[in-house]
Order: sequence, then structure tokens, then C-alpha cells
Amino acid sequence: MADDMRGRGDERRRLLIELERERSQLFRNIETCRIRDIEHPFIGDWSLKDIVGHVASWEAEVLVAIREMSEGQRPSLLDFPEEQLDRWNWQHVERKRDLNFWSLMEQLRGGRVRLMAELESISDEALTDTGSTYLTLVKSIIDHDREHWHEIAARLAGMSGVRATGPISVPAETHATS
Repeated sequence: MADDMRGRGDERRRLLIELERERSQLFRNIETCRIRDIEHPFIGDWSLKDIVGHVASWEAEVLVAIREMSEGQRPSLLDFPEEQLDRWNWQHVERKRDLNFWSLMEQLRGGRVRLMAELESISDEALTDTGSTYLTLVKSIIDHDREHWHEIAARLAGMSGVRATGPISVPAETHATS
């Protein structure tokens, strides 16, 4: 029993380290970009500011889902219709387009602080059990950060594309295991 608890604690630490590592890499790549990339199309039609706002918006959605689960509710994110993904992304990017880049960076940082605080209240077992929705949600954020830092890195390196890093979207990842 003690070994299992210690093992779960180790799994939790590894998961949270990976979560922070991917976000740190995202920040490093963002900080490597030029000032002009903030407002002008950088990857497709999206500026760097659009990407930051997009990542912050999805992390906020995952935080809501984790809170819903903690309150004993089924997270509405698990029922997100994938066919509405592009529309949702576009609407949220548009909502944040007039915001200052640095305030979006603060939203991204603040969202991570809130996510980490929320994860503190979840037991090691609930967070790390195979098939756990908590685990799926956290991994979706890890994969989402990784996807976007890889895209930024590829663009900075002058590469036209980037290798796939995981599921296509946060909803796709949550649907795969729900």
C-alpha cells in the first residue's frame, strides 16, 4: 500500500513536471519571436498574440472542466462538438484580438497558476489512474502546449510544417477517452 501511494505520488510529480516543462518551452519560444510577430500573421492567419490568447482560452476551458469534475458534475468539455472547434477557436481569437499582448501573456501565466492550485486538491490516485478524466484533461493541456511550441519553433527555424505531436485538439483528446 505504501509503495503504491509512493508510486502514485511519483507519477503525479512526473505529470506536473511535464506540464510545466511544456509551458516553459512555449514561453521560451514565444520570447524568441520578434516584436513584429506579435500583431502580424505568424502561423497561418494567426499572430503570436492570437496563439497566446488561444492557448489561454483552452486552458481556461480545461480548468472549468476540472472544477466541474471536482464538484461531481460531468465536464461539459467532454461533450464539446468537434465540428464546432474551428468556429470556437475563431470566436475566442476574435474576442481577444483587441487585448494587449502582455495582458494575454499574464492570462496565460495566471491560468497556469489557477490550474496548478486546482490540481493540488485532486488526489494522486484520481489524477494518475489510467483512464482518469483528470489525467486526460491534464495531458490535453500538455499536448496543446507542445503542439503550439512546436509550430512556433518550426516557424522560427524557417520550416514550412511541423511534425504531429498528439491529438488534433483538446476536445479530440478528451473524446478519445471519455
